[in-house]
Amino acid sequence: MTSYGINKNKIIKAVNSALPRNKTISEIGLVFVSEKRMLELNKKYRGKNKVTNVLSFYEGPSNDLGTGDIVICPAVVKREAQVYGFTQKYWMTRLVVHGILHLIGYGHVRVRDRKEMEGLEKKILGRLGI
Repeated sequence: MTSYGINKNKIIKAVNSALPRNKTISEIGLVFVSEKRMLELNKKYRGKNKVTNVLSFYEGPSNDLGTGDIVICPAVVKREAQVYGFTQKYWMTRLVVHGILHLIGYGHVRVRDRKEMEGLEKKILGRLGI
């Protein structure tokens, strides 16, 4: 996993830090895919004909004990980290946290939802010392 700029222990800590105490996800998968595969997934599930950095898929009841997958495209993460001036490790970890927040019901379609989600991301990353 470190070849993608992440540390397994940091990811586990990020997952545990991001999940609220009143919400349990029984299993979370972290999947790395190529740009081609990410494009296919984004087209199929979101109707967007472009590659994206992260997608989240949740299955189960809305309140508790479902399963989720966070799908990340390392090539996009690497490119975005360079563009935004972040380290790849930071950007990858932030996107894992972002994916977890999606799994537990947060979104960013509306401006106020985006601001709330970004605030939570920063708070969680702060707790991780990132």
